[in-house]
Order: sequence, then C-alpha cells, then structure tokens
Amino acid sequence: MSRSEIPSTPSGLGSRARSLMSGGKPRAIASLGIVLGLGAIGTLAAWSDSSTATSGVFSTGSVDLQLNGSSGPDVAFATLTKTGMMPGTSVAAALPVQNMGSVPFTYTMVANSTSSVLAPQLKVLVSTGTSNGTACSGGTVIANNVPLASGGAAHLIPTARPLASGASESLCFQVTLDSAASTAVQNQTVNTSFNFHATTA
Repeated sequence: MSRSEIPSTPSGLGSRARSLMSGGKPRAIASLGIVLGLGAIGTLAAWSDSSTATSGVFSTGSVDLQLNGSSGPDVAFATLTKTGMMPGTSVAAALPVQNMGSVPFTYTMVANSTSSVLAPQLKVLVSTGTSNGTACSGGTVIANNVPLASGGAAHLIPTARPLASGASESLCFQVTLDSAASTAVQNQTVNTSFNFHATTA
C-alpha cells in the first residue's frame, strides 16, 4: 500500500503568508512613516523677530518776562515820576520789555491805580518810540491817552504783543495831566503800577 503525504499547511496558505510578508508589512511601515513625518512638521516652532524704537529726550521750556533787566515780581520804574504837575504838563520814560525764556510768548499790560480824584485826569500814552523825559516820539502808538482808573485797572495793552525768545522791545510811557483838569485835583497824589502778563505763544 502506498503512502500519500499530507501537506503541513493548507494549500495556498504559504503563498498568502509570503504575500503578507512581502507586500503587507512594507505598506504598513511606509504608511507609519508618513504619519510620523506629518507629526514632526506640525511641531516645528514659527520663526520670529523683534525690534525696539527708543525716543529722544523730552524737556520743558521756560517763560521769563523781564522789565528793565529784572525778573523780580516788583520792578522799580522810578524814571516815570513827576511832582508839582500843572494842567497840560507831562512826563515820559522808556521801559525795556525782554523775553529771557526759552520759548516765545505774548504779553498784555494793565495799569492799576490807587483811589484818587487825580487818576482819571492823568492820560497815558504807550508807544514803541523814544523818550526825551517829557514826551514820547516816533514808533508805533499802542495806547493813546488812556485815562487811569481810580481804584481800578486801565487796560493799556489789551491786545497781546508777541515777543520771541531772547528778543526785547522798548516801550515809551507818557503821562499827561489833562489840560482841562479842575482845581479839585490840586495837591492830590496817585500811585500806579504797570502789571505785565506773559503767556506762551
């Protein structure tokens, strides 16, 4: 009696196994490599850059109004004085106004007088002219014979005048007793202060 050999594996199983070995695993490994590659790209850091702009220095300016070379709150204007005035007589004097600050400014000026019947009888002229001690001549008239106010303020420079940093101008003041002043002002006195106010232009 002859023997027949029984295969150790079912027919076709070996070929399928070889097919899996030769074809299936490489494809699975290749697919895994693609997945890992995409994951690595997703975790890369973004490129960046930065820069800083530094400003310059910040500083403040100064306002310094000086009268007759002085910046004190009270400046003597002794040249503008006269006693024994008679109707029609006058006195004149120059007052330099200076901008010694670092910025341009504009200024105004009022005359404040004490209470006196004499005040409204005194007329003030202010100009950019020159003084001979009695009257102002030349230049531009800023205030034209404005009466002083008894116990109040007379606005002699109501419109602000500009003055550049480091610049100056000379103002001429002329005070005249009204030629029609009555005898009621005899032996009367009045004190007047000329108050300047400067603001940045």
